[in-house]
Amino acid sequence: MDEEASIILGDAIAFCQRDGQDARLINMLGQSRAISLTEDALTIEAPSRFAIAQLKKHQPTIEAYLEEIAFAPIALDIVAPQGAATESAAATAPATAPATAPAASPAVPASAGDASTVEHQHSDVSRETMAPLPTAAATPTNAPVTHMPIAHDAAAGADSGIAIKNTLSADDFRRMMNQMKGGAPTKSTQAATPTSPMPAPTVPAEQNTDGAPLAANSKFTFENFVYGPENSHAYRSALKFAALADERGTCTSLFIYGKSGLGKTHLLLAIKNELAEKSPEIKVKYANSQAYLDDLMTEFDRQKKSNAPIMQAYHGVDVLIIDDIQNIIGKRASVDYFFQLMDEFIRNNKKVVIAADRAPKDLSMDERLTSRFNAGMLCLVAEPSYEMKYKILQRYYENTIVAAPEAGDDSLLAAYGGDGGHLTDEHFKHMAEVSGTNIRELESFCERCAGEAGDREREGGELTFDDIDAIASQYFDTSAKKINVQTVQSVIEEQYGVTHEELIGPRRNANIAKARHIAIYLAIEMCEMTTTAVGAEFGNRNHSTVSTSYKKVQKMIQEDRTVTEDLKSLRDKITLRS
Repeated sequence: MDEEASIILGDAIAFCQRDGQDARLINMLGQSRAISLTEDALTIEAPSRFAIAQLKKHQPTIEAYLEEIAFAPIALDIVAPQGAATESAAATAPATAPATAPAASPAVPASAGDASTVEHQHSDVSRETMAPLPTAAATPTNAPVTHMPIAHDAAAGADSGIAIKNTLSADDFRRMMNQMKGGAPTKSTQAATPTSPMPAPTVPAEQNTDGAPLAANSKFTFENFVYGPENSHAYRSALKFAALADERGTCTSLFIYGKSGLGKTHLLLAIKNELAEKSPEIKVKYANSQAYLDDLMTEFDRQKKSNAPIMQAYHGVDVLIIDDIQNIIGKRASVDYFFQLMDEFIRNNKKVVIAADRAPKDLSMDERLTSRFNAGMLCLVAEPSYEMKYKILQRYYENTIVAAPEAGDDSLLAAYGGDGGHLTDEHFKHMAEVSGTNIRELESFCERCAGEAGDREREGGELTFDDIDAIASQYFDTSAKKINVQTVQSVIEEQYGVTHEELIGPRRNANIAKARHIAIYLAIEMCEMTTTAVGAEFGNRNHSTVSTSYKKVQKMIQEDRTVTEDLKSLRDKITLRS
């Protein structure tokens, strides 16, 4: 029975992801353990006392998914983790469920005024000189924009900082979308005063035709996406696709690929939410691979009874968005219909957005489709660097954990002792150092660290690096793996056919210089060394020279997407040898 309980819990999590539910809910369900399943109840063990309170708030939503999955009403019983003292809390504050299932809570404020309080922040980060978290402040921008405002510039004079592409401000985003459509640049009317976060909705949010929430109630928007050199090409391409979605024959296909948990689904849902909010006349269909396969099987059964056309809901839209198609390609019964659908959309100049874990050439697709996707917008999403992980952790903490509505005095959450604790800039640095690269796991990791910080503070202490390491060991296999600079140098020397003396010496011909730049870049990224220490390993080069090499590789990544793939291959080789 435990296995059946785990299956239905996993399906409920998948349904939450499908509908863009709050990331906090998805993370907490993912950390919960299925205990038992009876004919009318699913019992799960929450990961913490705080999680119990949050899951209780979303209980009607989860139970609605359970009924959809099991075709019968299933109650959700949430129990405390073993050893947790929950008896007093249960006695003092019984849970109360709202009459209607709540929509996904906004991860960040939806209004332009709210967005500006967090968007206009400098984002230079390095292991040597990382500034403390800036205070939230809005910066009015009154001059017309004459270029695509993709990133906020780094603070002047930060010569050793590493620029991270932050999210757009709401005004910058609107101006950019207007420019892409050929309109005149607009001026900001943003007031430079911070505003309080938008309160949680008290009525069910407006829904798209497929039941998913609109952009105002979803974390999956362009404004919320944190990007850097590893994913900037995919981010810009998704923006362009959304801006030109109503222009037939232009930007007809977008293919985003990369490992699981790196933000592909966020970009796909951002396109969907942007079109639902700004261009509701455009018919959009979003489906992940499981939803597509379920719809296909349902259509097969329906056709036997009524001879209805297969997949009419997919053929009749203007923009089709399919996530994780590698799971479809592997199913022989469905692959023919998928090829026919894609071919029809491309032939009719309709719009298609695809996400997969591999490039089209590696998916064994029809050769015509592979060629057409390769000829369209083809984008790799690579693993986030240390600096990008720092920014993701920082923003998730501020926009989701800190910005969560406070509990009332008589709430179950208050009885359990309140929300998560305070995380400092030093905490974020260390968390970025020891964490892996899956963004979903990063967010869950941040939740756990904040919760542990809250427990420590209630005991009169504070969160330590040892506490963070202990939590990281439960999430990431590579958290304690030490990379040696000599290993980096050895792999680069073999890859580029240079000797060790040439790599660290003064010669500057093109091949040696490129190898040296990449070796320095990877040493900084993988070896947890300062630029001064790295310079000592490369012929006693000074800090400025090492920083220049690092920035050269950053520029190469932005200008040539194949460099990102080469760096990933080199990282894998270095990790295997360490």
